[in-house]
Amino acid sequence: MNSLPTLETVYQAVYTLNNNPDPSEKEKASQWLEELQKSVYAWKITDEILHQNTELEWCYFAAQTMRTKVQLSFHELPSESHASLRDSLIEHISRVNDQTNTAIVTQLCLALVDLALQMSSWQKPVPDLIKRFSTTSPGSLLEILTVFPEEVSSRALRLGANRRQDILADFVRSVPEVTEFLNSCLRTGGHNHLIQTKVLKCFTSWISVQVLSLPQMADNIIIGTAFHVLSNSMSSRMLHEAASDCVCALLQSLEDNNNNQAIEIELFNGVMALEQPFHLSVAHEQLENCMNYCRVFTELAESYLDKIINGSANGKAHYAIKIFDLVLICVGHHDYEVA
Repeated sequence: MNSLPTLETVYQAVYTLNNNPDPSEKEKASQWLEELQKSVYAWKITDEILHQNTELEWCYFAAQTMRTKVQLSFHELPSESHASLRDSLIEHISRVNDQTNTAIVTQLCLALVDLALQMSSWQKPVPDLIKRFSTTSPGSLLEILTVFPEEVSSRALRLGANRRQDILADFVRSVPEVTEFLNSCLRTGGHNHLIQTKVLKCFTSWISVQVLSLPQMADNIIIGTAFHVLSNSMSSRMLHEAASDCVCALLQSLEDNNNNQAIEIELFNGVMALEQPFHLSVAHEQLENCMNYCRVFTELAESYLDKIINGSANGKAHYAIKIFDLVLICVGHHDYEVA
């Protein structure tokens, strides 16, 4: 592509791709848009489309293209343009509202996160974004904080080992602020199942990159919420799954850092209390919930296995050996997917 196309030309190509019944015209539009996405003009065009905030299909194309450019073509931008792109993405996200398509929000958040991970001159992106969005756009901030840890391991970004270590060190320093924001979300919207699900997914994302220490998990409101959700066998499917993922991630973390007995006992007691909700799920034939409970029981058994073996002496079994009773109950389930 030799010159900057007009917005009208781009709009027409997107419209043709999505709505024209002629396959040959669709193919032409697709090839032209792919050429645009690969060109340096895509940066300016997508920014202008997002500023106009018009048709859904145009905005989605722009958001997706912006994310792809940041992820794969960041080298095209001179360093003096990084800050202006950051500010522009922050502005776009700040204009998100309840009517904004979630796919567009996700692409914009991913673009901003991928930029932050590659922009070494941005010293404290997580605290900066919490300060910017915690009160004005908490929903978008939840999305941003969820994908931050996930994108660190993205092969597409090609982050160097040193850069990745610097980012994880920044994450460790940001944990108190992240946790406080998530706690505030539960305090203000804790009865909203969608908010609970997003908070649990975000917390799980941070657990998975091992930046939370075990003492930070003691008496944690979010962990308490996860167990509260699991204690109710009638919790919604998405919320129940998010709570199960969170507890499983915690137990995996415990397996890697198994030197805090207070946390171990707290998690053990929390999981053992889920036997009755499991039986209720079986009675109500809630197969997905049953599978979630079995995942949690199995993860607890695996994380405690060495301690159970090494801690049993003089004919006295380790207290955690009781978990195998729950595992055996799962094995006895009539559905092979659960067993």
